[in-house]
Amino acid sequence: MNMHIKKRLALGASLFLAALSMQGQSTTFNVVHYNVSSGFAAGQSVRETPNGYLVFGLQTQHDTTMQDATVSRFDHSGQFLGESFLAHPRYETFGASSDPISTIPGGVGFIGGWSTFWGGVPIDSARVVRFNIHGDTLWTKLLLSDTIASVTEAVAKNSKFYFTGVKVSNAQSSAGVYVMRTDTMANVELLQTQFVITPNSMDVDDEGNMYVAGNRNYKGYMIKVDSSGSQVWNRFQPRSEGNWYGIKHMFGDRLLCMGSWRAYHQPLNDTTTMYLCMYDESGALLWDFEGFTDRGTQGVTFFTDGYQDSDSTFIVCGPVQRTFWNRALIYRFSADGTPLWQRDYAHFANLSALYPEIPWDIEPTSDGGMVLTGESWNQDTIPPYSNVNMWLLKLDAEGCLVPGCQYVGINEVTYGLEHAMKVWPNPSDGKVNMNLNLPTGLPLEGDLLLQVFDANGRLVLRKNLGIHEVQTLSLDLSGQPAGFYSAHISDARRILTGSKIVVQ
Repeated sequence: MNMHIKKRLALGASLFLAALSMQGQSTTFNVVHYNVSSGFAAGQSVRETPNGYLVFGLQTQHDTTMQDATVSRFDHSGQFLGESFLAHPRYETFGASSDPISTIPGGVGFIGGWSTFWGGVPIDSARVVRFNIHGDTLWTKLLLSDTIASVTEAVAKNSKFYFTGVKVSNAQSSAGVYVMRTDTMANVELLQTQFVITPNSMDVDDEGNMYVAGNRNYKGYMIKVDSSGSQVWNRFQPRSEGNWYGIKHMFGDRLLCMGSWRAYHQPLNDTTTMYLCMYDESGALLWDFEGFTDRGTQGVTFFTDGYQDSDSTFIVCGPVQRTFWNRALIYRFSADGTPLWQRDYAHFANLSALYPEIPWDIEPTSDGGMVLTGESWNQDTIPPYSNVNMWLLKLDAEGCLVPGCQYVGINEVTYGLEHAMKVWPNPSDGKVNMNLNLPTGLPLEGDLLLQVFDANGRLVLRKNLGIHEVQTLSLDLSGQPAGFYSAHISDARRILTGSKIVVQ
């Protein structure tokens, strides 16, 4: 059995999760968390736990500074439960925005870097912080301090902890990137510095080789460092300019780099393109893939994170930012880089280009689905809220918010209409009422179409609803077997809303 499948099965067994589904289907949700104090809130890493989900992120003004590292807790349905914060009286961060936290093998907890800076102290400090499975802080330890000192990412692998970041004694120096290996009590075993790269992400293979990705001279750049701390090779991104935001070691001997490229260095109205490269461990390029391109916003369009889902497929995510079309994109790929499907999601959508939807981390869940965290922007600036909100999105194995979306044949979803369809009674004997209440004047492309599918994707009901935004229907599924069904309303281009239906 493939090691990744074993790990996924072990995750499900170790969590002892109760049934999270209705008639065997995954629980899904699309929620945001507002900062309970004030200012912005953003998620950086998300992890499933026995009680739900932990989001490791950044928020403002929980103590006397403008930026604090926080751990927010949500239940299995996405309901906010509470949060804690590390509360150092300086600016804080867990590291790079793209998934800086690592799960310790065996399901015993999590490890992260904790950087503190400014606040009237002349030196920066980089620490390691150890969490238990519930997100409680067990201990912290100082790793290093200097004029500039930070931890970009932490990795737990083979009973060791690995870190990368920046350590600079002279603020004018351009060198000072380090890789570090410690034991599980954060006692330093290896510290090697002076690599010339701006580090954004790191992963480690089974032999203890470290792969650091980021940029150098405005180009995506990756280095391989062996277990003794020696650089083995480096690779520039095969494009004019760009950046790597994430790197993952997968399929046993491959390296997936996730980021973007552009033609020029910050010209007016330049465009940015989402970009993936798959390398082997010797640094040979196996394939690359170009995703969506923005429309000259000079903004947020790139791949951020991903994971290997099975022997032959993997998932990646990233934001695309366009005027009145800001989305988090999620792809499933085959091992050779062929896209199998693509979904796009948002929480506050269709705002101007200034309000992006950014997924910083996506992880598999024990029910076969996936969970994503990041930040979703809106125009709410009334205190105590901010226009930057912590985002938590739970999808099923096919990347659907309403299970069954893969059968509709349309990828694009309209947001803010999740509650436009009401079905009652539910569960039922198959005879249900459906109320559709779409906004008056909603632009439609063609007639509205209702489709109902069973759990195996069989179309059991199809009805043209015309162009009326508000209507009530009676549906009869009493001749169908008991089980889970999904109802979807779409026009010719978009899924507008949907609902689960349970027939008893």
